[in-house]
Amino acid sequence: MEKEAVVKLVINNIDDFYELIKKAQAQSAELSETISKIQEFIPEINLSRTKQE
Repeated sequence: MEKEAVVKLVINNIDDFYELIKKAQAQSAELSETISKIQEFIPEINLSRTKQE
């Protein structure tokens, strides 16, 4: 006959964990936006000539 053991686990600081996840998700979104802007970057170039002596 098999016996089953029931174990209960309580994480006291689970709210801290969820906050870290939310922070990581926000940073990931910001990083994705920054990478997209880098990929789409178009430099503005000034081709004015300077007088050489």
